[in-house]
Amino acid sequence: MTKQQFLDLLGSRKKSVGLVLVLVVLNIAVSLYVHIVQQPQLDRLLDEWAAKRALSAGGKNDIASIYQRGEADLKSFRERIPLKRDFSRVMMETFEAAADNGLKIANITYKPQLVPDENLVLYAVTMDLNGKYAATKSFLADLQCRKSLLVIDALSLANSSTTDEAVDLKLQLSAYLRPEEK
Repeated sequence: MTKQQFLDLLGSRKKSVGLVLVLVVLNIAVSLYVHIVQQPQLDRLLDEWAAKRALSAGGKNDIASIYQRGEADLKSFRERIPLKRDFSRVMMETFEAAADNGLKIANITYKPQLVPDENLVLYAVTMDLNGKYAATKSFLADLQCRKSLLVIDALSLANSSTTDEAVDLKLQLSAYLRPEEK
Protein backbone atom coordinates (compact mmCIF):
# COMPACT_ATOMS: atom_id res chain seq x y z
CA MET A 1 0.00 0.00 0.00
CA THR A 2 1.43 3.32 -1.05
CA LYS A 3 1.24 6.59 0.78
CA GLN A 4 -1.32 7.95 -1.66
CA GLN A 5 -3.58 4.88 -1.26
CA PHE A 6 -3.39 5.22 2.51
CA LEU A 7 -4.38 8.90 2.35
CA ASP A 8 -7.26 8.07 0.00
CA LEU A 9 -8.45 5.39 2.43
CA LEU A 10 -8.34 7.87 5.34
CA GLY A 11 -10.19 10.47 3.28
CA SER A 12 -12.99 8.11 2.33
CA ARG A 13 -13.56 6.83 5.92
CA LYS A 14 -13.34 10.04 7.94
CA LYS A 15 -15.98 9.03 10.50
CA SER A 16 -14.45 5.60 11.16
CA VAL A 17 -10.95 7.01 11.52
CA GLY A 18 -12.23 9.77 13.80
CA LEU A 19 -14.00 7.24 16.02
CA VAL A 20 -10.88 5.08 16.26
CA LEU A 21 -8.78 8.14 17.20
CA VAL A 22 -11.31 9.16 19.87
CA LEU A 23 -11.27 5.62 21.32
CA VAL A 24 -7.46 5.56 21.39
CA VAL A 25 -7.30 8.94 23.17
CA LEU A 26 -10.02 7.83 25.64
CA ASN A 27 -8.14 4.58 26.34
CA ILE A 28 -4.93 6.49 27.04
CA ALA A 29 -6.76 8.91 29.36
CA VAL A 30 -8.39 6.11 31.37
CA SER A 31 -5.11 4.23 31.65
CA LEU A 32 -3.32 7.35 32.93
CA TYR A 33 -6.11 7.99 35.47
CA VAL A 34 -5.87 4.41 36.79
CA HIS A 35 -2.07 4.49 37.13
CA ILE A 36 -1.71 8.05 38.45
CA VAL A 37 -4.78 8.44 40.69
CA GLN A 38 -6.36 5.10 41.56
CA GLN A 39 -3.34 2.81 42.00
CA PRO A 40 -1.63 4.91 44.72
CA GLN A 41 -4.94 5.32 46.52
CA LEU A 42 -5.57 1.56 46.38
CA ASP A 43 -2.05 0.82 47.71
CA ARG A 44 -2.60 3.26 50.61
CA LEU A 45 -5.96 1.66 51.50
CA LEU A 46 -4.47 -1.85 51.40
CA ASP A 47 -1.67 -0.77 53.74
CA GLU A 48 -4.21 0.75 56.17
CA TRP A 49 -6.30 -2.44 56.08
CA ALA A 50 -3.26 -4.64 56.78
CA ALA A 51 -2.25 -2.40 59.70
CA LYS A 52 -5.76 -2.54 61.20
CA ARG A 53 -5.90 -6.30 60.78
CA ALA A 54 -2.55 -6.75 62.51
CA LEU A 55 -3.70 -4.44 65.31
CA SER A 56 -6.94 -6.39 65.83
CA ALA A 57 -4.98 -9.64 66.06
CA GLY A 58 -2.86 -8.14 68.80
CA GLY A 59 0.09 -7.80 66.47
CA LYS A 60 0.68 -11.55 66.71
CA ASN A 61 0.06 -12.70 63.18
CA ASP A 62 3.37 -14.42 62.57
CA ILE A 63 3.39 -18.17 61.98
CA ALA A 64 5.19 -19.03 65.23
CA SER A 65 2.64 -17.27 67.44
CA ILE A 66 -0.28 -18.79 65.53
CA TYR A 67 1.27 -22.23 65.99
CA GLN A 68 1.84 -21.62 69.71
CA ARG A 69 -1.78 -20.50 70.17
CA GLY A 70 -2.96 -23.62 68.36
CA GLU A 71 -0.81 -25.85 70.55
CA ALA A 72 -2.14 -24.12 73.69
CA ASP A 73 -5.74 -24.54 72.49
CA LEU A 74 -5.18 -28.25 71.78
CA LYS A 75 -3.62 -28.74 75.21
CA SER A 76 -6.57 -27.01 76.87
CA PHE A 77 -9.01 -29.14 74.86
CA ARG A 78 -7.24 -32.39 75.77
CA GLU A 79 -7.30 -31.45 79.46
CA ARG A 80 -11.09 -31.08 79.27
CA ILE A 81 -11.49 -34.68 78.07
CA PRO A 82 -12.38 -36.83 81.11
CA LEU A 83 -10.10 -39.63 82.27
CA LYS A 84 -10.97 -43.27 81.62
CA ARG A 85 -11.78 -43.78 85.31
CA ASP A 86 -14.56 -41.17 84.92
CA PHE A 87 -16.47 -43.31 82.40
CA SER A 88 -18.96 -44.45 85.04
CA ARG A 89 -19.58 -40.82 86.08
CA VAL A 90 -20.15 -39.77 82.45
CA MET A 91 -22.60 -42.63 81.93
CA MET A 92 -24.40 -41.95 85.23
CA GLU A 93 -24.89 -38.33 84.15
CA THR A 94 -26.30 -39.62 80.87
CA PHE A 95 -28.65 -42.00 82.72
CA GLU A 96 -29.77 -39.16 85.00
CA ALA A 97 -30.47 -36.94 81.97
CA ALA A 98 -32.60 -39.74 80.49
CA ALA A 99 -34.49 -40.21 83.78
CA ASP A 100 -34.96 -36.45 84.22
CA ASN A 101 -36.63 -36.36 80.81
CA GLY A 102 -38.93 -39.28 81.60
CA LEU A 103 -37.17 -41.90 79.51
CA LYS A 104 -36.68 -45.50 80.58
CA ILE A 105 -33.47 -47.32 79.71
CA ALA A 106 -34.33 -50.72 78.28
CA ASN A 107 -30.87 -51.91 77.34
CA ILE A 108 -27.28 -50.65 77.31
CA THR A 109 -24.09 -52.14 75.94
CA TYR A 110 -20.62 -50.71 75.62
CA LYS A 111 -17.36 -51.77 74.10
CA PRO A 112 -14.01 -50.11 74.87
CA GLN A 113 -11.50 -49.50 72.09
CA LEU A 114 -8.15 -47.79 71.97
CA VAL A 115 -7.55 -44.93 69.53
CA PRO A 116 -3.74 -45.15 69.37
CA ASP A 117 -3.05 -42.22 67.04
CA GLU A 118 -4.81 -39.80 69.37
CA ASN A 119 -3.93 -41.53 72.66
CA LEU A 120 -7.62 -41.79 73.58
CA VAL A 121 -9.95 -44.53 74.78
CA LEU A 122 -13.22 -44.84 72.88
CA TYR A 123 -16.28 -46.46 74.43
CA ALA A 124 -18.85 -47.40 71.80
CA VAL A 125 -22.15 -47.27 73.72
CA THR A 126 -25.52 -48.51 72.46
CA MET A 127 -28.62 -47.51 74.42
CA ASP A 128 -32.24 -48.50 73.95
CA LEU A 129 -34.65 -46.02 75.56
CA ASN A 130 -38.44 -45.79 75.73
CA GLY A 131 -40.56 -42.70 76.33
CA LYS A 132 -42.55 -39.90 74.77
CA TYR A 133 -41.34 -38.15 71.65
CA ALA A 134 -41.04 -34.74 73.39
CA ALA A 135 -38.97 -36.33 76.17
CA THR A 136 -36.70 -37.89 73.55
CA LYS A 137 -36.10 -34.51 71.89
CA SER A 138 -35.38 -32.93 75.26
CA PHE A 139 -32.93 -35.71 76.17
CA LEU A 140 -31.04 -35.28 72.89
CA ALA A 141 -30.85 -31.53 73.48
CA ASP A 142 -29.46 -32.18 76.97
CA LEU A 143 -26.81 -34.49 75.50
CA GLN A 144 -25.69 -31.73 73.15
CA CYS A 145 -25.14 -29.32 76.05
CA ARG A 146 -22.86 -31.72 77.92
CA LYS A 147 -19.23 -30.82 78.56
CA SER A 148 -17.97 -34.39 78.20
CA LEU A 149 -16.82 -35.59 74.81
CA LEU A 150 -19.89 -37.69 74.04
CA VAL A 151 -20.71 -37.98 70.35
CA ILE A 152 -24.00 -39.21 68.89
CA ASP A 153 -23.02 -41.54 66.06
CA ALA A 154 -26.48 -42.77 65.09
CA LEU A 155 -30.02 -42.74 66.34
CA SER A 156 -33.24 -44.35 65.26
CA LEU A 157 -36.80 -43.80 66.40
CA ALA A 158 -39.56 -46.36 66.17
CA ASN A 159 -43.26 -46.07 66.99
CA SER A 160 -45.51 -49.09 66.79
CA SER A 161 -48.74 -47.16 67.29
CA THR A 162 -50.17 -44.34 65.23
CA THR A 163 -52.16 -42.94 68.16
CA ASP A 164 -49.62 -43.30 70.97
CA GLU A 165 -46.77 -40.81 71.15
CA ALA A 166 -44.45 -43.25 72.88
CA VAL A 167 -41.32 -44.00 70.87
CA ASP A 168 -38.42 -46.40 71.11
CA LEU A 169 -35.05 -44.69 70.73
CA LYS A 170 -31.94 -46.60 69.76
CA LEU A 171 -28.89 -44.45 70.32
CA GLN A 172 -25.28 -45.18 69.39
CA LEU A 173 -22.81 -42.99 71.24
CA SER A 174 -19.04 -42.65 71.33
CA ALA A 175 -17.48 -41.55 74.60
CA TYR A 176 -13.90 -40.34 74.23
CA LEU A 177 -11.72 -40.52 77.34
CA ARG A 178 -8.07 -39.99 78.18
CA PRO A 179 -6.19 -43.08 79.32
CA GLU A 180 -4.90 -43.18 82.87
CA GLU A 181 -1.55 -41.47 83.22
CA LYS A 182 1.23 -43.68 84.50
